[in-house]
Amino acid sequence: MRFANILFPADRSDRCRRAVPHVRQAVEQFQAKLTLLHVIEYPALSLYGDGVYIPENLLPDLKSAAEDIMADFAQVHFSDLKPKIVVEQGDAGIRIVDRANEDKADLIMIPTHGRGRFRSALLGSVTSKVLHDAACPVWTDAHTLEEPDSQHSSWRSIVCALNTGSHAAELIRFARDLGETCAAEVRLVHAVPAPERGIAERSIESADLEFTDFLKESARTSINAMQEEEGTEFPLCVNAGPVSKVVADAAQRYRADLVLIGRGSIANFAGRLRTHEYSIIRDAPCPVLSI
Repeated sequence: MRFANILFPADRSDRCRRAVPHVRQAVEQFQAKLTLLHVIEYPALSLYGDGVYIPENLLPDLKSAAEDIMADFAQVHFSDLKPKIVVEQGDAGIRIVDRANEDKADLIMIPTHGRGRFRSALLGSVTSKVLHDAACPVWTDAHTLEEPDSQHSSWRSIVCALNTGSHAAELIRFARDLGETCAAEVRLVHAVPAPERGIAERSIESADLEFTDFLKESARTSINAMQEEEGTEFPLCVNAGPVSKVVADAAQRYRADLVLIGRGSIANFAGRLRTHEYSIIRDAPCPVLSI
């Protein structure tokens, strides 16, 4: 398998610059076409309240300036790859998804943008919207500023987090194909609920431990059956605890370069974007690819 058209929404932020080695590696790995997209969100400044008013005749100048900035960005970071440059106006989340659909992009690579004291809790509204609405796979970087720029840019170790639902087999097939393309080692990880302690942190009842062991064994049986049907034999790790912690621990233990998840298939909750995806991306020590 390969990604043929990669869309990289870019601005002048440090996070976008930090994502450059990852984008370059993906473009070169899959011999893909690259589109750099910059979205000017200026209309929001002049609509309501005390926002800044921008005269209509200045809008073309803003777009022209943004095009010059993106041309410089492309020259510095991607000159040899000859990317397509697109500058658009509007809501960033909407325009990114629309552009991906229009260009038939099969991968969006977008940094997370948590802010300030809430950095550990927020992905940023644009990234969240793209994750929710995009039809193609979405790559997000590690939600930390401490990692070196080039760390995890080559996908040599992949941890695939999956459940036992209807989309798990599809995710296993995707992990198999991606692993073969990247010559990567793939491991599967699954989380089951941990037994809860009683009042005043009393010891966990043996019955609760037995039930957790039952859940683990049931998950192993189900996932191994899927693997047999798909012709894979990936190592499987099943642990008890919060999903994001189990996945992050596995990624850390196996020095993963990429965590692979199924968007909307991690847990049985209503809605397309399920509750665990945000926390997995937030807590993962490496980039996450959600399909």
